[in-house]
Amino acid sequence: MSWGWIEGSRSFDLGWGLVSATVCLALAVPMLWWWLPEHRRSFFGSSVDPRFRLQLAYGLFCMAMAGTNLGCRAIPHDELPLVHPAFFVITAALAVAFAPRVLRLLWRHS
Repeated sequence: MSWGWIEGSRSFDLGWGLVSATVCLALAVPMLWWWLPEHRRSFFGSSVDPRFRLQLAYGLFCMAMAGTNLGCRAIPHDELPLVHPAFFVITAALAVAFAPRVLRLLWRHS
C-alpha cells in the first residue's frame, strides 16, 4: 500500500495536521466535558464504565492525538516514514469508533 497521497507540500502538511487535530479535538472535548461531575454523561454505558475511567482515558488520548497530529505535521522527521500513516490510521479509527456515539449523545441531550 502506498502512503504517498498523505505526504505533500509544507502547506498540505500543516493543513492536514490541522484537520486531523480538529477531528480528535471534536471527540476529546465532549468526552472530557461529560466526564466532569456537573456534566456527567456516560459515553460507554454505566455497566461498561461505571466510574467513567475509560471515558477519561479515551478523552485524554483523543486530546493527545490532537496535539500529536498537529505537531507531527509541523516538525519534519524524514527518518521516520511511517509516522504520518500511523497517525492517520489511529485518527481514522478513533473517528469511526467514537464519532457516531458523540453525535448520538449530543443530539439526544440537546
